[in-house]
Amino acid sequence: MRTGQWMFKTGALLAFGALLMLGGCVTQEPVKKAGKKEELAYPAPPDPPRFFYERTLRSSGDVELGEKESSMDISALMTGQEGAGGGKGFGKPFGIAAHKGKVFVGDTLRRSVMVFEPGKGKFTEYGKSDPGALAKPLGMRTDAKGNLYVVDSTNKRVMAYDPDGKFIRSYGQKEDFEHPSGVAVTPDGSRIYVVDTGRSQGKPEFHRVRVYDGASGSHLFDIGRRGAENGQLNLARDAVIGPDGLLYVVDGGNFRIQVFNQDGKFVRGFGTVGRRLGQFARPKGISMDNEGNLYVSDASHGNFQIFNPKGQLLMFIGGRGKDDAPGSYTLPAMLTLDEDGRIYIVDQALKKVDIFRPATIKEDEGALGVGFQKLKSGDIPKDTKKPASKEEEKPAKPAAPVAEQDDDEEEGPPIPDEAAPPAAKQESKAAPKAEAKPAAKPAAKPADSKKKR
Repeated sequence: MRTGQWMFKTGALLAFGALLMLGGCVTQEPVKKAGKKEELAYPAPPDPPRFFYERTLRSSGDVELGEKESSMDISALMTGQEGAGGGKGFGKPFGIAAHKGKVFVGDTLRRSVMVFEPGKGKFTEYGKSDPGALAKPLGMRTDAKGNLYVVDSTNKRVMAYDPDGKFIRSYGQKEDFEHPSGVAVTPDGSRIYVVDTGRSQGKPEFHRVRVYDGASGSHLFDIGRRGAENGQLNLARDAVIGPDGLLYVVDGGNFRIQVFNQDGKFVRGFGTVGRRLGQFARPKGISMDNEGNLYVSDASHGNFQIFNPKGQLLMFIGGRGKDDAPGSYTLPAMLTLDEDGRIYIVDQALKKVDIFRPATIKEDEGALGVGFQKLKSGDIPKDTKKPASKEEEKPAKPAAPVAEQDDDEEEGPPIPDEAAPPAAKQESKAAPKAEAKPAAKPAAKPADSKKKR
């Protein structure tokens, strides 16, 4: 799929803007196809579909074969973490990663990473015990080998696990960070980029990205400090290494995306603050596809927006809502893409992961599609059809009740009623007028600036 094919005509973009004005929630009717099941397509007809809603993950029962009841535990029943269909449900999910049919979801209430493997009918959890125990997992990434890197915000370090879930090592110490929240990793695992969000009233030097050697764990250098100029950061949230080898950082407090080379040199940036299409209100997570398009979730808009490599808006998916429908989000957090182009987005309050499939592949194609096809047909190796072990069934560590509050906790700057100029002059060119023309009304009602973010 060529990037240029994603560009909307002016009329189509305005139509989307009109949808956003209707309470901030986008509702679409499924696309009906003769001889096929109904599918929810994005964008809506008459535009050609680019993505289809595929499924939602809510509990271990979504991937375990015949073990929904046996996988429930006492702590799940007491804290409401059992899934609607049985199994271990999400407590308060936040971070997410996906690699070759495995889906990793960090849960701050369960204090673990929940791992879904539909192709094996298997569910496990990482970080439940030492070595490698987690206290508050936030952002996470995988490298090309399938090693998983998880930010533990409470213990202020990054924990690394091999493809089998065995703890490898940690990066950083408590004194290295003020409030780590996101992580980016080079494909070969040679460099680890840890996003330190900092605090609204904290020291300016903590608003940065800290870089570590993947092999030795030694600290190499830092990128940025608090400010609004090119290369400076303000309450950064997440980061990712793109297919071009550059580092893309969600500069949340400056409402923009900044791009650096791997040695920390500023390359370009884009983004403005506002409630309109193509703007940012509370940008949160970031991921990229193989063509270099950027996917950015926004906790205020209740959606994720897709930009081309130049920062021009292509489309968006989702809208604010509490009805738990596909594409409806109350408190969206991180998102990721797998190697096949599937999109995974977490909602903390609705306790779910929505998965969207690119229109270029069929439901049973790609690693995840093949995995669910095996699960559906029962074509699962016998040694994976057993209940969770007693070790896996240990009660989760006690935690506070779920609240509608972001687990990265930091309050960002208030959102103005009208679009504001970027916090700092960016080098990238603005999107064409046909794409950037805003809707007449706000895209989504922003969260109260007095509440914690």
